[in-house]
This record gives sequence, structure tokens and C-alpha cells, in this order.
Amino acid sequence: MIHAKCIDAKVRLALYGMLEYSAMKLFPRRMKKVSIKLHLKHYDYEGEAMIEEGTSTHRPRSFKIVIDPYRMERDEWGRELNYSEWVSKLLKTVGHEMVHIKQYIMGELTFPKGAYMAWKGQKIGWMTEDEYYSSPHEVEAYGKEKWLQLGFITVWNEIESREGNKLQIL
Repeated sequence: MIHAKCIDAKVRLALYGMLEYSAMKLFPRRMKKVSIKLHLKHYDYEGEAMIEEGTSTHRPRSFKIVIDPYRMERDEWGRELNYSEWVSKLLKTVGHEMVHIKQYIMGELTFPKGAYMAWKGQKIGWMTEDEYYSSPHEVEAYGKEKWLQLGFITVWNEIESREGNKLQIL
């Protein structure tokens, strides 16, 4: 389920496709038992994957991804992205957050006793920016986000060309 205002039908379809493609690549045997809600709205971060409220943190299967599309309008250097670049960045961020959902599903990223976050049993504390980017759960997510994005775009463009459509957003 995608909760978003002012997103055109083709982008919405691409977001659904990216969710499905990522699930198929990251946790194919478990994807039918997993529920993921995607919310596009103003948020404190570009994106965050979380266990859905009211869901057990032990073997969770219901998740929410929140992405702030407004934070995606510019690149790291402050340059305004064109529409195609913006959609591409949205898809890459979905891929990144789907890696975190895989980590929750596989029990790699956990909340022991609900008190703190842990990666493979090791407590994750508050981090500096350096510690954040070098933490194992983020290294995996940043490493696989581009792989998922490029794989999905290849499939999407192949379908579009077969159907005779020229998708301008990817």
C-alpha cells in the first residue's frame, strides 16, 4: 500500500514495482507473509524503514517505510534534480529501506527487549556521521540500493519498450 498525494500514476506504479522487485530479490520465500506500507510525506530524514506500530519486534512481518520526497529534490551538492533524476532517487531510497526490512525479517537488525537496536546481537548506539556510514547495516543498505535500483529500472524499461511506451521518468 502506498500513501502519497500528488504522485502521478506512472510513478506510483514504479514505486509498487520497486517494492515487489526488492522483496523478490531480498527475501523471496518470505515476501507473501510480509506487509509493507510506503508513505511519502514530509519527514525528518530522506527515508526510514520501521516495524509497524503494534507489531511484535520478535520476527516482525508488518513494516512501514517513510520517504520524504521533498528532501529528494536536490542532490548532495544542492543542484535541483530534474523529474527523471528525482524519481530515480526515490526508487533508490525505496531499495535502501527495503534492505533494512530484509535485515529485520532475517533477524539481523533487532530490538532486544525493545530497549535498543542491535545488529547481529551487537548494540547500536547513537552514532556520529562517520559511525553511521561505516555501520554494517548501513554499509549493506547503501551497497545494495544501487543494485536494486539498476535491476528494477532494467526490468521496467524492458517492459516499457515491449509495450511501445517511452517512459520519461526513468
